[in-house]
Amino acid sequence: MRTTVSLGLVETTELRHIFESLMMFRTEGINVPGITVYCENGRRTWLVVANEFSITITGDSADFSGAYKLPLTIVANAARPRAASGTVGFSISNGMVTSESASGKQTLPCTSIPMPKSRRIASTPSAASASLGGKELLYTIFSGANPPFETNMTDEDDERKTPDHFTMQIGDGELRVSSDWTSARLYVMRASTAATTTGSGQIKVDPDMMNILYNCVDEDTNWTLSFDPKESLNIVLESDTHYIVAKMVLAPAVKLQERIVKILDREKFEYQTTSDGTVAVRHDGVVMSVDMYQRDGDEAPLVRLSTAVTRDANESAELLREINAHNQSGTVTRLWFDKGVVHLAIDILSDNLLGLAQGLRLLSTEAGRLRGVLEPFAAEAALPPQRRSRRRTVKPKVQPEVWDD
Repeated sequence: MRTTVSLGLVETTELRHIFESLMMFRTEGINVPGITVYCENGRRTWLVVANEFSITITGDSADFSGAYKLPLTIVANAARPRAASGTVGFSISNGMVTSESASGKQTLPCTSIPMPKSRRIASTPSAASASLGGKELLYTIFSGANPPFETNMTDEDDERKTPDHFTMQIGDGELRVSSDWTSARLYVMRASTAATTTGSGQIKVDPDMMNILYNCVDEDTNWTLSFDPKESLNIVLESDTHYIVAKMVLAPAVKLQERIVKILDREKFEYQTTSDGTVAVRHDGVVMSVDMYQRDGDEAPLVRLSTAVTRDANESAELLREINAHNQSGTVTRLWFDKGVVHLAIDILSDNLLGLAQGLRLLSTEAGRLRGVLEPFAAEAALPPQRRSRRRTVKPKVQPEVWDD
């Protein structure tokens, strides 16, 4: 006996919301195995799930049982601009789904699946949220996280580095968004807008989040953006019709910091975190930086442990000779001179953090030993200007001064 299940008549607005979500995934080349449709609280509900995102779209009133996985094509073709005329009816019979409008019909295979579990994120006491209009939300994200207008207006041949994250901050009746483009020799982008806020917090976000915002946020709708700055696992965007969860949106280097802090706690190191993500550690009187660098391509982030061995040093021939001898000795630490400071560093891969504590202890020991060796040479007269080394030096981050010694 053939049974037909009617999913109801789907209006243009509902179809448009679905189509824009599907096109976002398609444009980004994200694999989506299908779209699920079911009834929840008497309303038709559409669910699209990918590795890092899930989008739930609530449609009009409906009354049918079961949940069905539909191919993207039948929904996209019905929702595509100018494809259908007016409302579109969907029905399921004998493992096939049919869409029908004034323009015609399309029938494709579909499957019946178990009812999806709720994908709503439980609220926590430390969660922060901002409620505001879609137009204000989009403007703030665009102004604070998009590349500066001058990004491609350059005659320089060298590659400009783009930031691996942007920052969202909620608090004091405002949503603030910023991104640091100084590595591209530009400036920091900052934007803010008034919002109804609860709690406060800051989170670093992968730029892929902007694709969700641009494609799914309706300007004419009110939205609530929320996250837990302590958990930092999900960002939630919610409106009357959408519930969007962006998973694992933190940049890899930001996630890495959480692992590093846990190791420092376990090993009982004295440390402080700074506003730019650097972790400052003090061991045996030596202040060290732990920096995370996201490398090009899909390579894992690099962890650099560094400290300043001596400051106000002259670039003397004897000092440079000692630096070169140290670097050629086969030691895991390396030295370099930059703007009157001799730096000492160890680089470790993020998948080998078991060596972090040992590296910090080694770095502090070596810094203490080398300080006594290098300071006399650092006090020698500097090389004449015409004899200065023309080698390229590694540009270090400024050593964080988080303790008053």
